[in-house]
Amino acid sequence: MLRRHRPLLLALVFTAAALLLWQYVIAPAFRAIPSPSEIATVLEEDWDTLWADTRATGEVALLGLIVGSGIAIGLALVSLVARSLESAILRLGLALYSVPIIVVAPLLVLWLGQGQKPRVAISALAVFFIVLVNTIRGFRATTRESHELLHVFSVSRLGVLRYLRVPSALPYLMSALKVAVPASVFGAVIAEWIGANRGLGVVMFFSLYQFDVPKLWAAMVLTTGIALAGYAVVALAERVVMPWHESVQTSRLETA
Repeated sequence: MLRRHRPLLLALVFTAAALLLWQYVIAPAFRAIPSPSEIATVLEEDWDTLWADTRATGEVALLGLIVGSGIAIGLALVSLVARSLESAILRLGLALYSVPIIVVAPLLVLWLGQGQKPRVAISALAVFFIVLVNTIRGFRATTRESHELLHVFSVSRLGVLRYLRVPSALPYLMSALKVAVPASVFGAVIAEWIGANRGLGVVMFFSLYQFDVPKLWAAMVLTTGIALAGYAVVALAERVVMPWHESVQTSRLETA
């Protein structure tokens, strides 16, 4: 029983030690860094407004993740059907990824107007290339022998996609989503800096200019919490959708 929960116990011990070090060593030594107790006080006193801001940022990040990943997977399928377009699609994705989001964000606000649309677009842009590259790699990570075997059994192209291409791409896609979740939150926060009425990015922006350091750190903690929660959901989904994969099997053996 103890061995099974050992990683969780080690994580809790490490977190407790880090918080104690932060509270009694780092915070007193660096006045610009608030202590965990000060951050907890802000979270308690302003919880209602901070929770509303957290929900606003989380909603934009979730929609951005869905839209960006959906478009990326769609284009990966197009590159699979029309292989001659793969290079052009990758170059388009790289070009979009190379442009700093902080530069694109004001343009998207001008094109799409105020509201949620430009924020979702910025968040989607932050995850698009990550998912695109990994999905294309996953679709291509198949062996010649596997294709020949399916050809012997006269499996259609749709069957090849279902029974070979998709299972091959799933590990790559799940790994990409684990990176894309924090990226979507990052994009949502940047979008809120450009123009929004509510969100953790707005809290950070005004806290910075008002020199309210504890509230700034409280918003940072909540932003990190959203990213960690999203990562945990993807990790759980990974266990559900691909229990046959080596990474999942290894993880289960280690916790057994």
